Amino acid sequence: MPHAHFCFEEFELDTESCELRRLGYHLKVERMPMQLLMLLLETPGKLVRREIIVERLWGQNVFVETEHSINTAVNKLRSILRDDPRNPRFIRTAVGQGYCFIAQVSVLQPVQEPAIAGSLSSLPLESLPATTPVTGNGHSPKSDQAEAPAFPGFQSSKNGTPAAEPPAVTANKTIGSKAWLIGGMIGFLAALVVVALVVYWRRSEKVSQESQRPEVHSVAVLPFRNLAQTSDQDYLVDGMTDQLTTELARSTSLHVISQRSAMQYKGVEKPLQEIARALNVDIIVEGSYLHEGKQVRITAQLLDARNDRHLWAQTYDESDKDLLTVQDRVTNDMAQQIAIALGGNFARSKEKAVKPGAREAYLRGRYFWNERTRTSIVNSVKYYSDAIREDPNYAAAYAGLAEAYVLQASYGDSDPSDSLWKAQYAAERALDLDNTLGEAHTALGAVLVERDWDWTGAEREYKLALKLNPADATAHHWYSLHLSRMRRPREAEIEIQRALALDPLSLIINTDAAETAYWAGDLEKALTRADGVLALDPDFAEGHLTKGKILVALHHYSEAQVEYRIGKRLGNFPYYVDALQIQAMALAGDKADALKRVKELEAGWPANGISGSEFAMVYCGLHDIDSAMKWFDIAYRKHSRDMDMIGVDPVYDGCREDPRFASLLQNLHMPAVNH
Repeated sequence: MPHAHFCFEEFELDTESCELRRLGYHLKVERMPMQLLMLLLETPGKLVRREIIVERLWGQNVFVETEHSINTAVNKLRSILRDDPRNPRFIRTAVGQGYCFIAQVSVLQPVQEPAIAGSLSSLPLESLPATTPVTGNGHSPKSDQAEAPAFPGFQSSKNGTPAAEPPAVTANKTIGSKAWLIGGMIGFLAALVVVALVVYWRRSEKVSQESQRPEVHSVAVLPFRNLAQTSDQDYLVDGMTDQLTTELARSTSLHVISQRSAMQYKGVEKPLQEIARALNVDIIVEGSYLHEGKQVRITAQLLDARNDRHLWAQTYDESDKDLLTVQDRVTNDMAQQIAIALGGNFARSKEKAVKPGAREAYLRGRYFWNERTRTSIVNSVKYYSDAIREDPNYAAAYAGLAEAYVLQASYGDSDPSDSLWKAQYAAERALDLDNTLGEAHTALGAVLVERDWDWTGAEREYKLALKLNPADATAHHWYSLHLSRMRRPREAEIEIQRALALDPLSLIINTDAAETAYWAGDLEKALTRADGVLALDPDFAEGHLTKGKILVALHHYSEAQVEYRIGKRLGNFPYYVDALQIQAMALAGDKADALKRVKELEAGWPANGISGSEFAMVYCGLHDIDSAMKWFDIAYRKHSRDMDMIGVDPVYDGCREDPRFASLLQNLHMPAVNH
């Protein structure tokens, strides 16, 4: 196009130098957004169709992902121009057709070199000389080798040396020299003033831009709405929410809330500010997904919850030919645009190509894993396994399978040891394929704790997991439990709070935050936290059991029994609750009934599945140390569950003074006293 100088509102564009300025301040624009802007400015007020944009920007015979490429260029240009797509000042979208530049545009001729010093203010700062003074007539003095300016009374000979002058003009020569000197000084000072003003303005503009950008503490991605309202697409829609959350956490410096907390608002209609307060976030991302016919429309918007202000919005119209590729491309672009809008950096993640069938099975596995019920964990294992069968080199599927097997061991698996061996294999295979997967290290840490009682190895794995993925709430959570076992309560509290900051509405993390305070001996704080869990969900069984244990430690035995009965009704661990109830009876003084009931449980062992450590807990409450130690010995030899907590859990306090208990802790390589 011919060289032109466009002006629109506070912006100027020089097409010859490809320089865009806002109020005189140079803006950095990439090549594609710059070419798109030039194209739109050629015909302001008229629709520029998408096919014209493709031909102009990429040519006729070049293959590109046109939908994504155009959307990316438009998004970047809108970000530079500070244009809101919902209420545009500059670029209006004609959905499915193209774009129209709607602002008033003035076209100026190219600006020539200014004739006076004052016109320097229209030049970019880079064009001003750093040290060369500017004279009063607007020109720089020439060097000794250059042709001298034709001042009055000065003539140049052919060989470049000054010619002799008549004596009559000597006075005029002196006056002219002084005038030249004074003019040069004035020009130099004027140039300095202009430079100082430009620098000051630029700094002020930068401060102004930064002050207009919201100071962000944390971000939450709410579940995308499935507008088709067909449940068969839910795993894809939830997968997009999960993937965008993960992309933001891994590829930006933003503090991103875990998907598990955000998922509690799936299908929930609540005011934005109320959701933001519950999640303790400043910024909300929300969106929708509509698969209709052969088209998919995905929308997303970024909202400042503090003042209900729109910060960014975008609509993606895509073909449904490859939904998983569309999801990858769109979520990556969303993460990049959100990072730009919030003033953060974006480092594109490098993921290996995965077979479509494997990716779909993986998304279903994630969908069920996030539900965190006994049945959903079984389904999660199934779909992760399907993903691996489809693509045996799918590292993320192995990492997901490892964490699913760890949870299966904890959710009442008939053979926890078998699940933990499978978890170890899956985690090690994941790391063989991709040694950057923090989730695999988290799973290995849990295996080393629960199966091997290898506290040193577990700590190493948890630290590696957090180094690779500091935004993993599960890693912080499980590491906190480990620190409590090692009687390091201050560090445990820090880690559980980090887990809560990432996943504030997680019922199990909130419950274990109550247990963290309980294990540390801060019973009032523990009780407050347990009540907070039950305020979130009155039907959460683990919350009632934890509250019951805290009430026992406070000697409120009858209230504790109420909590135990509710927990037993809601949960799926009857014999464990029986042991807790019997111990509370013993501590309340009803030792005869307690002894009778524990003998009944012993008669049904081992078929009833109660562990040796649970029998030992009851006998610690009865102060029958010999019987307790017998069951501790059985639990040690059988590697029973819950043995990892005997060093800190107050339910074993009745045995803690016995030297044999201290020897047991030593055999377990666990600390006997607080650090």
